[in-house]
Amino acid sequence: MSFELPTLPVEQPGLLFAVLVAAILLAPIAARRVRLPEIVVVLVAGFLIGPTGLGLVERAGVVEVLGNVGLLYLMFVAGLELDLDDFLEHRRDSAGFGAATFLIPMGLGTVTSLALGYDLLAALLLASCWASHTLVSYPIFQRVGTVGNRAVATSVGATIITDTAALLVLAVVARAHQGALTPVFWATLLPSLVLVTLGVIVGLPRLAKRFFSGIGQDRSLRFLFVMVALFGVASLFEFIGIEAIVGAFLAGLALNRSVPNGGPLMERIDFLGGTLFIPLFLLATGMLIDLQVLAEPRTLVIGAAFTAVALVAKFLAAAGAGKVLRYTTPEIGAMFALSSAQAAATLAAIVVGLNVGLLDEPTVNAVMMVILVTCLVAPAAASRYAARLPRPTPERDLGDVVVVPVANPDSAPRLMRIASAFARADGGLVVPVIVVPSESDAAQLAAVRDLEGRVVQVAQSAGAEARSVLRIDATPAAGIAHTVVEQQGSLLVLGWDGTAARGGAVFGGIIDGVLSRTSVPTLLSFDGTQPVERILVVVDEDMTSAAGVPALDLAVEAARVLSRSKGVPVEVMTNREDRLVDERAGAPLEVDVQHDPRRRSIVVKAEARDSDLVIVPAIGDEPALRAVAARIARAVPTGASLLVALDNSQHGEARAIVPAPGHGLTVGRGDTGHHTGPFPKP
Repeated sequence: MSFELPTLPVEQPGLLFAVLVAAILLAPIAARRVRLPEIVVVLVAGFLIGPTGLGLVERAGVVEVLGNVGLLYLMFVAGLELDLDDFLEHRRDSAGFGAATFLIPMGLGTVTSLALGYDLLAALLLASCWASHTLVSYPIFQRVGTVGNRAVATSVGATIITDTAALLVLAVVARAHQGALTPVFWATLLPSLVLVTLGVIVGLPRLAKRFFSGIGQDRSLRFLFVMVALFGVASLFEFIGIEAIVGAFLAGLALNRSVPNGGPLMERIDFLGGTLFIPLFLLATGMLIDLQVLAEPRTLVIGAAFTAVALVAKFLAAAGAGKVLRYTTPEIGAMFALSSAQAAATLAAIVVGLNVGLLDEPTVNAVMMVILVTCLVAPAAASRYAARLPRPTPERDLGDVVVVPVANPDSAPRLMRIASAFARADGGLVVPVIVVPSESDAAQLAAVRDLEGRVVQVAQSAGAEARSVLRIDATPAAGIAHTVVEQQGSLLVLGWDGTAARGGAVFGGIIDGVLSRTSVPTLLSFDGTQPVERILVVVDEDMTSAAGVPALDLAVEAARVLSRSKGVPVEVMTNREDRLVDERAGAPLEVDVQHDPRRRSIVVKAEARDSDLVIVPAIGDEPALRAVAARIARAVPTGASLLVALDNSQHGEARAIVPAPGHGLTVGRGDTGHHTGPFPKP
């Protein structure tokens, strides 16, 4: 038997992959030891194992392919994780800062590169590197809880503008260098770019919704669909003459709401990207570093000039835009910290520039110097200013995290469909929770597991992402309340049998117990026997008070979401002519509010049909809730559905709901554990 030692560079597939994965494994450990950003250490690791370091791996063949795949993956995740709601809310500030932080580095970078002897195309490409930015320091703001600050939201929104513009500059410059920038190119590029972009932005989310709600029930199929979308759109853009990374970024933006953050699908995407593809791209990029070239005087001079341009231009943009927007000094510092790091788009630009022959190796090494320095400066600035920002109360969408307690297999599907409508509308997550007592036997647990799988499937068939929670707790109410807190629920959907409870309870022991322990917007749902053909929102004079407006807004949003989901019209009726109802209900729903001076329960009894979904907003105090439970529920015609929109932000002592004894949540029984009156059990 003879042994043959491997030669360098490594070519055996198993050993090659082992070296790459070992570098990915050791880099984060080393980063924590030396207290440097992981991206910097991974780049250095790529240099160490690369051809100009220890020579273990050659940057060619499979390594180069994996690096390019990682680049597309990186740009896709960047588009996928951007908060579009923050961008839309601060779109004016983001547009202003985005324009400033793109144009100032673009102009200053172009002039500097031309002065250093680069031709126009190379100068434009290099300037686009400094015009973009990567949110390397964003986790620092997450850690101290200031991501809701307007400066952070503005900077994140500006990323969409700068990165998209920089990638388009890269695409045009690369085509111009290849001699393809002709009138025919412009005549075909612009129409094809518009058509493909509209097709991706409009068509891909619809295709994803149809696939997710149809044959894409299995999470593996969902993940594969996302991968096909990523590489398919990237290839489509490459086909029309635009760099593939533009398509990857756009695919991420298009699927932004279809893949909610925190959901199982996003966890798989992050896991594969964070542990393999993106580090492989960074390793492949780090292999471009050549210390001999980097140590050359010209490279050092160019690198120092580029670094100065990148940092000064970003500072001028942050200071100028901050002054115009009247931001404070810490907010301006935060904008600089978030926009000064050069990584993702910059790495993409230099790799493309090198591949098309527009940049040489000394320039690439000079740009790597900029990346290393700015990735050190940005976190340092973030550490200085992040904690000095005010911590605003974040505004969340109702559908961010919808918690749905389930116990009855018959009522669980309709609760999940309501929750899924909210989650799908806001790009959020459905969290079905099943609470079981600690003394449950194997048969009970098996039944619970079967129910858990079915409710997740219902949510996924509605096009939403779901993550189930199986909880063992002392009481059902405590288990539900604890889950709302742990999962940071934004909306709670509870099943109700549509009747008033007897004794000291209002809605039933479990519901009353949950309401007394939670402080999130809550929907109490009873599903009638008839298909819904109309949504009827009934508002009384109490909803125009300061205490009633939040419940009114919740009812209006529920009507809007469910109307779109079910494809049925909405009508609003009130017993008092009040402009506030017209403004907060009629205008958002785009309907004329009907006025009926009679009492709310009489209006419901006279006007509601058996094919209606009646939505009633209610203030979260005991008298108001008893009025809903005792009067409205009896007024709703047989066969109709009922939804109580409850502002539960002020719970507890003021309402003093006391759970009735003896009510438990058991698998196979009603969600409330309580049933009286003419309505069938939900």
